[in-house]
Amino acid sequence: MKHDIRERLKTNVLLADGAMGTLLVSRGAAPESPRAPLSIAQPELVREVYDDYVEAGTQILTTNTWDANRVKLAKFDWADSLEKINRASVRLAHEAAAGEYVLVAGNVGPLGQLVKPYGPLTKAMVRELFSEQIRILLEEKVDLLLFETFSSRLEAIEAVKAARDLSKEIPILASMTFLADGKTTFGTEVVEALSALEEAGADIVGLNCTIGPQETLEVFQKVVSRVGVPVAAMPNAGYPWNVSGRTVYPATPDYFREVAHDFVKAGAAIVGGCCGTTPAHVAAMAKEVVGKRRVAVERVARAFVSAPAAPAAESLETSLLKRKLADPKALVVTVEIEPPKGTDTTAALDGAQLLRGYGVDAVNVTDNPMARLRMSSIAVAHMIRHETGVDTVFHFSPRDRNVLSIQSDLLGAAGLGIKALLVVGGDPLKIGDYPQGRHVGEVDTLGLLRIVRGLNSGVDLAGSPIGTSTSFAIACAANPAAPDLDVEISKLAAKIEAGATFAQTQPVYDVAALDRFFARPEARLIPVLVGLIPPRNLKQALYFANEVPGMVVPEAILNRMRRAAEKGPEFEAEEGMAIGLELAKAIVERARGLHLMPMARYDVVKRILAVLQSREEPAHLADGPEGVQ
Repeated sequence: MKHDIRERLKTNVLLADGAMGTLLVSRGAAPESPRAPLSIAQPELVREVYDDYVEAGTQILTTNTWDANRVKLAKFDWADSLEKINRASVRLAHEAAAGEYVLVAGNVGPLGQLVKPYGPLTKAMVRELFSEQIRILLEEKVDLLLFETFSSRLEAIEAVKAARDLSKEIPILASMTFLADGKTTFGTEVVEALSALEEAGADIVGLNCTIGPQETLEVFQKVVSRVGVPVAAMPNAGYPWNVSGRTVYPATPDYFREVAHDFVKAGAAIVGGCCGTTPAHVAAMAKEVVGKRRVAVERVARAFVSAPAAPAAESLETSLLKRKLADPKALVVTVEIEPPKGTDTTAALDGAQLLRGYGVDAVNVTDNPMARLRMSSIAVAHMIRHETGVDTVFHFSPRDRNVLSIQSDLLGAAGLGIKALLVVGGDPLKIGDYPQGRHVGEVDTLGLLRIVRGLNSGVDLAGSPIGTSTSFAIACAANPAAPDLDVEISKLAAKIEAGATFAQTQPVYDVAALDRFFARPEARLIPVLVGLIPPRNLKQALYFANEVPGMVVPEAILNRMRRAAEKGPEFEAEEGMAIGLELAKAIVERARGLHLMPMARYDVVKRILAVLQSREEPAHLADGPEGVQ
């Protein structure tokens, strides 16, 4: 029977193995494919890696199950084989680790989706997903559980708690990944993060991945004396770089041997490697680790000092759109423009110039609508604002961006002087130009709203100050004609809580639906600009009614368009315009504004605005919703 790792760590330092994923790729595995399924697809390859690490001297052999959870496997259609993959990987590891001294660590990685409030997963869902995999690993009698490469403290805590719900006895090593400044990408400081894992039930805590040996050592030294459990260190082999199409890690085995000595001296309980490390690195570290006694570390009490928040500087608001949104008596009109397919922005700029002359308050620029390639919405919004002077609202989706790109693009937009954006989910890739493209979606729309709200408060997602804060008016999408109004209102309330300061809706053709929508108090918490597309002809009206999700066209309007179509195209166009004018009047009597989607028919906008500008002030504007703060 193998000795409990907790007993061994009371006196000795233990040597962990190195990378699994990067090593498998270097030996022929496809870089873009998941690694865990190789345990059943190419078991001889996985067994070879296990054998090489055991021969190199590892005392902790990690199973090839880091990406063997349901969320990650589902992306590659392997979810149905989850149990088979996990069991096969552990059994191969047990065969390679036969004997008394090599422990098999059941490896569990992050789920690959963020937890609320930034992602779609609830805590209950996270716990259930982790439990599914952990239960299998426990049934296969792993010697310990290894949670590694977590950047979210919340997710890591739920993983540890899921394990403790299933077993009070199994040893747990919970390791997170940190940046060189000693914080996670979510801004959690290393001592705070690892102490939370200790409190959740981890027997050992650690640092792995992202940074190389020297920076890991510096972060390690910040935490080793400030937690009450042993601390492990498993750094990358430096920062990766590309050589002739191959990913190369620069740190050599000899360098790892030297740094392993420093880790042991600093009080590490377990030393190993992560991305880029190989059996050669482990063999080199073995000379400095295996058989060495743990260095006693005197524990230091933790102390947290909160830095005073810097007062926000007041500034004069230069955005006409934001000023009108803040004025409860003002009617706001925005108009949508599509970016060009190529680099010629003439049509978009000419359209914006016309719209400015018509008196619109802002131009909306869509973000790859219908998942079809277009110029950047931010770039076009900036060009329109710079060339015409009209305010712009750029559409922004988390579909194609990770959290780093999201924040970088938002800061870029703010730096260009753009003052408003509409957060959208993005059309599914399968309907667009690149159906084979990969959906990123690290955060959902609520998570994106919270990120923008944070930047407006002067901090990034990691909680770090960004200097001058952004000042976006943040729009969310809404659908007054949604089939389940209770659900739609609940979504709207959640978006407002997450940071939305105004809303723009899908086209609405049903005035009764608008009345039901605005009868709900949540619909009056922020300004709502109701969408409108005057139908061009019967064919378009039928398309909206039957093929566009969430859009409702009452039968009365369809019948009007049918009667007009019987008379000819000119009558169709004029009837569609008449319907649009009637709807526009109804909308401004109920809502704070109008969001027109003319599909480049700018004469339609001119006719609608001419009618609206001659109207008397709507009664509802006397006590309308609060504006943007």
